[in-house]
Amino acid sequence: MTAIRVPTSRQGQTGMGQGGFTSHQFVQAIGESVTVALKSRIPLETDLDVVYQSDCWQLVDPTSPETVILEATRWQPDYAMTAPVTIDHAEAARAGFPVSAEDHPAPHCLSCGYAEKSLHVHAGPLGDGRFATPFRAPAWATNDGQVDLSLLWMAMDCSCGWYISHSAVEKRQAVTVQLAVDIYAPIIADTDYALVAWNGDYPPGWDGRKRGAAASLFDTDGNCIAQSRSFWVALQ
Repeated sequence: MTAIRVPTSRQGQTGMGQGGFTSHQFVQAIGESVTVALKSRIPLETDLDVVYQSDCWQLVDPTSPETVILEATRWQPDYAMTAPVTIDHAEAARAGFPVSAEDHPAPHCLSCGYAEKSLHVHAGPLGDGRFATPFRAPAWATNDGQVDLSLLWMAMDCSCGWYISHSAVEKRQAVTVQLAVDIYAPIIADTDYALVAWNGDYPPGWDGRKRGAAASLFDTDGNCIAQSRSFWVALQ
């Protein structure tokens, strides 16, 4: 058993931990290839226990151990592919980000919010059904020269969230309920990448309150650096 803690600086929606960041910390503690189910609100500034339960790992608050926050199970990575996007096209897509600072549902999110240090992962429509945004890890997010990869997990989560909520005819705010990420090459600080979100191999529209998404990160040569798969549920 080990413990992780989500600082306020890594919140998503105001007052709760960001799903991508928390999933990254959880997977790092596990040290195996897993997919993560997000099951309940992620508390901030709380020591959370990582506990192995026969065939899965659970993240729990020791003051309320019956409530599972995250649950991870082993899986064989399986990701959909999409065509690369240039940085210029990703930048143009970001100009179509669908919300402003006034109506953003998570304005303090380090990844997609509007705070001073925000990464501005403001995914907007490419015009071909996909969403995209540039991604750049700032120099302050490095430790001994290595980029904090939790930022990429956050960015992939957020880019898919904006795709899920705003790409279909029916616009609906949704939350992540399943997430998996694999990173294939080092992320270089202060370097631009193109982050693309789309439906992957899931149906393109809503299935009741459910919808799936995929994301890929491309370098300037069009090489795929990272991929994710996620599943979402609309709040209503």
